[in-house]
Amino acid sequence: MKEVEMNRVAAELNAWRDREERFEKLFPGTLRNNRPFLKEKLNTLDTLNAKYRGTQDRDEQLTLRILKNEREQLAQTLYPGLIARLIYYIISSFQQRQIQKEVVKVSTDGIQSLKERLAKTGFTNIEHQLEYHIKQGQNSFSIPLSYYVNEKDRMDHSLSFIKDERGLYQLEGYQAALNREQAPDGNRKQNFYLSKGEMPTAEQAYNLLNGRAVYFGSPGKEGRWTQLDLNDKDASGDHRWKEFPANYGFDVEKVIRDMSLDGSLYPVTPEQLVQALKNGNRPELTVDKEGSQQKIFIEANPQFKSLNIYNEQGKKISLSSLKGKQIKENNQQAPKIIELRHVHRKAKKKGLSA
Repeated sequence: MKEVEMNRVAAELNAWRDREERFEKLFPGTLRNNRPFLKEKLNTLDTLNAKYRGTQDRDEQLTLRILKNEREQLAQTLYPGLIARLIYYIISSFQQRQIQKEVVKVSTDGIQSLKERLAKTGFTNIEHQLEYHIKQGQNSFSIPLSYYVNEKDRMDHSLSFIKDERGLYQLEGYQAALNREQAPDGNRKQNFYLSKGEMPTAEQAYNLLNGRAVYFGSPGKEGRWTQLDLNDKDASGDHRWKEFPANYGFDVEKVIRDMSLDGSLYPVTPEQLVQALKNGNRPELTVDKEGSQQKIFIEANPQFKSLNIYNEQGKKISLSSLKGKQIKENNQQAPKIIELRHVHRKAKKKGLSA
């Protein structure tokens, strides 16, 4: 990941310089002796010192040391008397401590918010590495994370973090790599970033790299089905996206009803089945076929507005192949669903990669 150079002290100082130039045009040649303006300038420099005093960035530290002389000269100009200057230092010190407390609070809240977002996205057990990098004050950094999804598939992640203009760290994106130890031809990787207000969770990334579709949509906003094109890549080596918006016409709830897959689900509801499919999972169903039980797996296929069905061996089958002789005589009634389980279990973390 490219290191982002951002001296926050310099950026705010430049903003003040621009403001100073505007006032200079309004009051040419008078600002040097204008007491209200000089007090505002000194207050600005004191605030910068308070906000970034604890920075670990060397450029920001150097900028603050250079500004120290300018702050002292302004204080002597505004408060030439020793007693007046002493009173200023006491008041300024108190104000800067208050600012520093607020900065610490914002930083602490920001770190907690970041941890909560990471947990929601499915990335856990990296708190110590995250806190270590944040203490270093780097503008950007990455954290590796590896775990087994099952006995065959391992996911390797590289999470990228960046410091924003407020000095708070955000998850910029991550690279996910699917490694199939018994079928290396199926190894794939993809970079995921925040797009249209959404970033795939770790579970969704695994499903996408398996070629399955995921539904993205925030409450009150029109959603869309997305899928990686495993046969096409862009110039950066990432798979291109296939998107199917609402007006494309894939209604997974209707498809389930039409296939009579929502009739007798146990122990989950049809709504939970829909959510599993929207998350990109391949739920496991147990169906009655001529008095015997048979396991099948289903997944969403938005491109063809249907569901893919697989048998226990992972071979794609048709719905009609599940219908026995007795069912065919009964106007091809769909098989009865007696049980549903999620084939995609929660990933068991095996620790961090080196």
